[in-house]
Amino acid sequence: MHGDHGDHTGDVGIAAGAVARQTAFLAVPWGEQRGMWCIFYGHPGSESLRGEPLVSTAPLHRPTVLHRSGWEYRKQRRGACLGCQWEGPDWRSEREAVEDAHDHCWPGWRDLPAVRRPGSNVERWRAEVKRAYPEGWLEAGGPLVTMRPDSRLSRHRPSTPLAEGYELAASYVVTSVRPKSPATHVDLVLDLGM
Repeated sequence: MHGDHGDHTGDVGIAAGAVARQTAFLAVPWGEQRGMWCIFYGHPGSESLRGEPLVSTAPLHRPTVLHRSGWEYRKQRRGACLGCQWEGPDWRSEREAVEDAHDHCWPGWRDLPAVRRPGSNVERWRAEVKRAYPEGWLEAGGPLVTMRPDSRLSRHRPSTPLAEGYELAASYVVTSVRPKSPATHVDLVLDLGM
């Protein structure tokens, strides 16, 4: 289902792992990075400044997404971990790469209940979510699974105000169905035009 999780150290001769790849990418002069893997813009670890080595703040595992630089590689993404050298297989979509990284970093995330985004009372909402999720999950940077009107097509969002980890769009749609009461009679108006 998720493809081969084999060794990727042969890619452009750089050691595997998000931290090693981002550090190598930043060390190469601008314009000469075509084909190199780096952390995809906006994902954890991409905020390291040019020339500064990336230092991971992950206690154990922290998901991120790599992409290959250069227009000819624009559809190559790979889930990766900031806490170890793990890298997943190549994917065409960012969404699949994010999910792959979460399978590595947060096993069991697919079993979490999806929640609706909060209304006006964010603190009450957060307390309810904490009761529904494993103890300490959100505080440790675990993902939050949310339902959105377009959940199956929505982008997984890294680090939002609702969660320190990713806010993952549910890949299923929940609908509520109200039972309809059976009609006891039908009113018909028949106009025969006479």
